[in-house]
Amino acid sequence: MFANITSVKTERTDLDEGAQMAADALLPWVRQFDGYRGMIVLSNGEKGMARFVTFWEDKDALERSERGRMQVREQMAKTAGVEIDDVQAYAVLLVDGFE
Repeated sequence: MFANITSVKTERTDLDEGAQMAADALLPWVRQFDGYRGMIVLSNGEKGMARFVTFWEDKDALERSERGRMQVREQMAKTAGVEIDDVQAYAVLLVDGFE
């Protein structure tokens, strides 16, 4: 399994609400990709930072979805008024406590 982590930042004080709205809008779209396994959204409104973590079946699924994810990521950041701080892919080595 692989994960893609997109970190965003903003000066806005309503980041938690904005991150939730972005996640809700993103879910139906991202679920259409072959190899999509799930998503976690982490937000620290006090610091103006959020992370969107998507999980992918394998490296091929991650790479096949890359262009589409980039386009949606940029549009959502623009709409939400946040700055994309970083985007990184990782191999998932351990999952504990989830289904």
